[in-house]
Amino acid sequence: MALKFGGDVPSSSSTAFNFEFGVPTVSTKKSRTAKPFKFADAKQELDGPLNGSLVPNSQTATTEPRSDTTDFENLTKRHIRPLIELNDRINALTSKETTINSTRIVVAGDQSHGKTSLLEALSGVDLPRGEGIQTRVPLVLQLRQAKTSYEFALIKIESSPQKPERISLEDISKKVREYTALAAGQGKEVLDAPIELKIFRRDQDDLTLVDLPGITRVAVKGQTGDVEALILGMCRRYMKPEESILLNVVSAMVDFSTSASLQLSRELDPQGKRTMLCITKIDQYQENGLHDKIKTGIEMMELDHDHVFAVRNRSQEENKNELPLDEVRRLEVLETEKILQMGDVPVCGLGVASLSKQLVKIQHDQILQTLPQIKLQVQKQIKDLNVKMKKLGRPVGDVTSCRTKAIHLIETCVIQLQNEIVGRADQTSTDQLNFCEGESFEISMVIKDLASLRKEKNSKVVDQSKTVGEFDFRLTIHPLGDDHEIKDDDQKHIASYLSFKPPLSVRVKRIEVDVNVSAVLENGRVVAQYSFSRDMSKDGCFGYGWTYFISAKEAKGIKGSMTFVASIFVEKLEIEYIEGKEANSKEYMLLCAQLNNLQDKMVSDVDLLHSNSHLFSGSFRKGLGREVAACRGGIGLPGVIAPHVSVNVLKRLRLKLPDTTNDFRQCVLEACVSKSIMIVNKHAEKKLYPKFHELMINECNRIFNSQCSILKSHHQLILGWEESVRSSNHYFMDTVQSIRASISSASEEKPSYLQHLTDAGIREMSNDEQRLVDMQIEIFAYWKLMKKRYVDYIIMSTYSELVNKPINETLKTSLMDAVFGRKDDELVKLFSPNDRIERERDNIISRLGRLCEARDALNDHDTTRTIG
Repeated sequence: MALKFGGDVPSSSSTAFNFEFGVPTVSTKKSRTAKPFKFADAKQELDGPLNGSLVPNSQTATTEPRSDTTDFENLTKRHIRPLIELNDRINALTSKETTINSTRIVVAGDQSHGKTSLLEALSGVDLPRGEGIQTRVPLVLQLRQAKTSYEFALIKIESSPQKPERISLEDISKKVREYTALAAGQGKEVLDAPIELKIFRRDQDDLTLVDLPGITRVAVKGQTGDVEALILGMCRRYMKPEESILLNVVSAMVDFSTSASLQLSRELDPQGKRTMLCITKIDQYQENGLHDKIKTGIEMMELDHDHVFAVRNRSQEENKNELPLDEVRRLEVLETEKILQMGDVPVCGLGVASLSKQLVKIQHDQILQTLPQIKLQVQKQIKDLNVKMKKLGRPVGDVTSCRTKAIHLIETCVIQLQNEIVGRADQTSTDQLNFCEGESFEISMVIKDLASLRKEKNSKVVDQSKTVGEFDFRLTIHPLGDDHEIKDDDQKHIASYLSFKPPLSVRVKRIEVDVNVSAVLENGRVVAQYSFSRDMSKDGCFGYGWTYFISAKEAKGIKGSMTFVASIFVEKLEIEYIEGKEANSKEYMLLCAQLNNLQDKMVSDVDLLHSNSHLFSGSFRKGLGREVAACRGGIGLPGVIAPHVSVNVLKRLRLKLPDTTNDFRQCVLEACVSKSIMIVNKHAEKKLYPKFHELMINECNRIFNSQCSILKSHHQLILGWEESVRSSNHYFMDTVQSIRASISSASEEKPSYLQHLTDAGIREMSNDEQRLVDMQIEIFAYWKLMKKRYVDYIIMSTYSELVNKPINETLKTSLMDAVFGRKDDELVKLFSPNDRIERERDNIISRLGRLCEARDALNDHDTTRTIG
């Protein structure tokens, strides 16, 4: 079996060593004519054999001179570098966006496992060394081949707005220490404050690596006690995104299963698709069986062979003696020849050069795969931030703008209040829940590797939701269908399910939707789609049941990522409020409806003060008898009840009216104030204009409370009117006659409170008792008249003084006076946002600027051809 090992040995002559069965042959570099840039060509060329890979391949046995090195360098210049530069630029521009992650090669490993030595070998420069943790912050290494013979580096703190400092390669180690101290302090603390180091060097593969602090289990002096958890947390943040490539550095001298970085990789990447393993210090492994150890490790972690590499770096002794990196690479070639001569067939790649080439290929493929999705994520984030920005509003500015804004907000609030008391309001007032009728929107989601997802035994559903108004719509995709009883793979079709969730406060009677669901490949080809129009309220659980729209046969041919898009139009929506729920609360009712409910309650409360049954009860008659007896013998004809007795009884009946009136007045006040606050909150948001919002709320409170005080005196006056028992209304006598007629009637329709009174029964009573019954009838009739008259007066006066007058007459004028009675500078201050809002607005503006720059950079590239 032929083995090929490629490793560029840095020397003055550009010579590449190719190993066939361990025998080195020399191939000279040849020029290659450049052709137009096509990402598809780049991918096809990269998918071929790269110089530097070392995997068993019987078809590569040849003694012909190879020109792979030249091909690779030309490919780097034409295809790879522009792609990596774009990815690095997107990484920098989206570093503050937690929902956007571009490709990164994350280098992680336990302390003292040779991570720094490996990075020195890949970069060709010396990095900080010493006892304890030297990498205290993430180091973003951007390795680039120098276009000229001049070699240099650029270094800066990633978050710093300052331009990077240009330094020589010899100063890199010293400068990294200086910038680490600037970013994380002079001590030994570990901090997530990345440093960017861009190295331009001859004979350098184009790569971008993120070097994380080495994982240590014991804190040293000057570090927090939980340093291990701190570093693991940092590693988790960088390694968790699915776009990250996980390069784990593990010493050959340890049990691979004890590596903390490998354990974390297995947790975050259980299938091992993103995980790479670099085994260092192979020259120090004195025991036999390194081959078997590596093979066992690969099988245990289920890694691809081309994701595992064994390298030989500088030893501690060589570091002390400052052995040049070129000499280290020469020793690595000799070490590799020794391994080959021993007869062991490597199960992984050998050498730093082969690792570097494979990293370039994997990085290139990953960038190609993720760019389309990143573009969608950038566009979505720009849209979301614009929505937030619109809610925050813009600073009003000069005094003229402030005046205009104040007039607009005051008029808007007052007009809505005026509309609400007459039952006339716009859609946003009558439909506070912001329903989704007439809305057109999309739900989109990307499944990166559908084929792998379908291979999983317990494949989980993938879903994506979107909130429209206060309705949640959800698209769910099941890679294997929803029927778990099906065992035949040929029957496991890809299924979709569309559902919606209404607010808890409403019941959906009808929701007619037009839906189109499509599945699109990376190259833009639509694999399948289906459409339907229906009333989804008729479906169980507010969803349109599982629909098989990609057959198992079609699914077998799908490779790579797939985008599922549901285009939805809500044509018609009918809802009803659920009693007792939020939608029936005061917040969602017009003010006129609230006042009407309070009026009904006022009438009911007054009726309940003294029921009809009580006024015609035997106990009430006995009470009247005691009062009559107490006044017997006074002025008047014999046997006639003194008139002041009835007047005194009516006074006692009125004793509870003030409490009921006060309750009604207070409830109306609260309703008016609450509604005005709600409207002010809606139009003059506290978050946007805190000072103006506070003034509006305070002034509304003052106006309504002032009118309430006036109304209280009016109510006291009305109550005083009832001290005089008088009426010219025939309603009193009509009621008396009606009661007497009902008593005389034998009809079954007689009111229940009169059922015990009959003509025969009254005739059997004594004259005094008959007079008491007459007195009951007259008191009942007058109480009924007085209740009607009193309640009408209370309601009319309340509406006039506490509703109509402030809302239609005084509110607008008072608000205008409160605002424009200030000096110009004070008026401007009213519309000055608080510091937090200003910072939030500045933050969003800054993020939008970076995201738009990222979007433009992506648009400048031929992403359509990238997908192809």
